[in-house]
Amino acid sequence: TAVNAYERSKRGLANGGLVPLGYQRDKEKKGYLMVDEKEALIVKEIFNTYLREKSIKKTMDDIKEKYEGINSRLKRITRSRIYSILTNKAYIGIREIYKKDRNKTEAVKAVWEGIVDKKIFTEAGELLKSNRLKFHSKKSTRFNYVLSGLIVCEKCGEKLQAKSAYSSVEKKHYYYSHKNTCKSGGINRINAKTLHGLVFNWLKDISVNGEKFHRLQEEGRHRIKRRITFLNKSLNELDTEEIELDRDIEQRVSELVKTKVIVVKETIEKSIVKLNDDKKVLEAKRLYIEYEMEELRKLLADGKGLFKEYSNQIKSTLNSSTVNLKEKLRNLISFIRLGDTEIKLALSGVNLKEPVSTVIASAPPDRLELPT
Repeated sequence: TAVNAYERSKRGLANGGLVPLGYQRDKEKKGYLMVDEKEALIVKEIFNTYLREKSIKKTMDDIKEKYEGINSRLKRITRSRIYSILTNKAYIGIREIYKKDRNKTEAVKAVWEGIVDKKIFTEAGELLKSNRLKFHSKKSTRFNYVLSGLIVCEKCGEKLQAKSAYSSVEKKHYYYSHKNTCKSGGINRINAKTLHGLVFNWLKDISVNGEKFHRLQEEGRHRIKRRITFLNKSLNELDTEEIELDRDIEQRVSELVKTKVIVVKETIEKSIVKLNDDKKVLEAKRLYIEYEMEELRKLLADGKGLFKEYSNQIKSTLNSSTVNLKEKLRNLISFIRLGDTEIKLALSGVNLKEPVSTVIASAPPDRLELPT
């Protein structure tokens, strides 16, 4: 039971679960651990390497190169594995209880001997804390992924996620990235600061350059006209479907009047209900299409003062506070498409959510530098 497990832990005995690297279970004494001399040397080397390199990544790379795959317990060496070893008090002969809840954690003397010298363990802990304060300080400002949710991969259509990573020199980089890799072979990620610079510079240019904006607008007008033509065709198809449904309903009603068999009547009544439901769906589609066509016609009619309106909206957006910037950009931009050699951007309403403006076309985006 949980009570018995807790009492055993209080006596410094090990319960179930994984045994820390460097130890094996004592088959003769339940709850006791024995030092595995070969693995213990690796544990000691992990601590010494970390104190020398002062970096978990460099420690991981060094240990990984030497020992990954030599046995089942070292099948995979990761940063989190190195960190858990450096912070595990079992290596100095301490049994920790309720480790998952820091508020309830207790520490008692373990029944097994330690592997790491207490001084070395303490130095490693202090270095971890120092690095944490240096690279993950609570005072450091959180990076604002203001274009999050707007960027899609042109090849696979996946929305890119906000991610970050540290380089080999412990410099933090920010990206918009696929969850894993692009299944269609597209660019996997783009530097977030680079993308922000490119998009903001393009928006600034559009806000002051009427000629560029009107070219963008004209392309959008062509798209809107094509969309209206398509919607008109859809309405005609709905008309045909409605005529067929009305004919089917009339036919079923006629059959219902003629038949006297109760079972057949129930079947016909159900089919009439289904046909009427289908008709309601068509009516809802018609309303939606008609509403969209009305909105599109308004865009065509109100296009004369659009540049001034968007110019003011863009300037207002770029001058807004960090808190409001993301929401305002979502209202301004439909989406951004990341291609192999270019980034395409669409302004909401101007070009009907179609990318018509190439922001940049040169090298793979994750290698680009911010424009100066």
